[in-house]
Amino acid sequence: MKSVFKLLLLPIWCATLGSAVAREPMKVIFDTDMGNDVDDVIALDMLYKYQDAGEIDMLGIISSKRKQSSVEFIDVMNTLYGYPNIPTALPYDYPEENFVDTSKPFNYADHTLSQHNYPRTITDYGTVPDGYKLYRRLLSEAKDGEVTIIAVGFSTNLKRLIYSKGDEHSELDGKELMRRKVKQVVIMAGNFSERKKEYNVYKDHEAAVRFFAECPVPMLFTDFTIGRSILYPYQALYDSFSYMENHPALVAHEFYAKMPYNRPTWDPTAVLFAVEAGKGYASLSPRGYVTVDQGSVTDFIKDCKSNRRYYKVTDAQRMKIMRRIVELTTRRPKNFQEPTSLK
Repeated sequence: MKSVFKLLLLPIWCATLGSAVAREPMKVIFDTDMGNDVDDVIALDMLYKYQDAGEIDMLGIISSKRKQSSVEFIDVMNTLYGYPNIPTALPYDYPEENFVDTSKPFNYADHTLSQHNYPRTITDYGTVPDGYKLYRRLLSEAKDGEVTIIAVGFSTNLKRLIYSKGDEHSELDGKELMRRKVKQVVIMAGNFSERKKEYNVYKDHEAAVRFFAECPVPMLFTDFTIGRSILYPYQALYDSFSYMENHPALVAHEFYAKMPYNRPTWDPTAVLFAVEAGKGYASLSPRGYVTVDQGSVTDFIKDCKSNRRYYKVTDAQRMKIMRRIVELTTRRPKNFQEPTSLK
């Protein structure tokens, strides 16, 4: 009888153990130059879907673009997707010339916000904190080694973070705070195979040079050639965002360039590689150092003592990556807040 009782308890015990060892959601901070290239919007949509599924806990979304419309656009997306309390920030007191968008008279964030009265959560954008200060708060509140930073814009905020001093959030300086709290940085930057300058590097050259050299935690780079070789199909935009009239993702894409066009996936691939590491979407290079010359050209120098690596993909992986990105974006958001009017 005693043996039977033990057998009856075994499935209950195993079920309890299984739930106890279930993977905790990845703690993510997303650092984006929202308003420059529209692939940031697809990357953000993917992050909301991962949050819907309980795979990540998005601690904050920080703009590296010194323009209020960047955080306004993020606020609109947070509100629509049902995550109004995700904090956001942008860099203050930084050289304005690093943030001038010369490609258009005004960017897609400006345009999208000017066309429709989307619901928002933030009532006073003057209260939005400085990017590196939000980093310091979020990291001080995190457990040791649990945060993954996904950086798809300029290295502006990250450079300022590692040079920051102790403050009201933590007595630790920026490097030590990052060393303790951050597991890794997955970053869209550089062009190692072609040795050409890349946008995220040359738009804030000095920050990239310093951060790539002095970041105290492992860095995983997805370079320019990966995103360029994997195109998000324009038809997927309409399949993904037609559940809402004038969805900001669609409005942004239609302004950015004349439809139809397929857009490179620089930022979506960084998100995918970070959140779904180990699922066969990419492999990693040997360890090495990343250097940046005076012309903002990046190079990778092998060194087994370093904690920097870059992603590599095959043609088969490219197909797998695109299918997964499309599958994620075509999911209807779990907590979407349908606006009553956009007039």
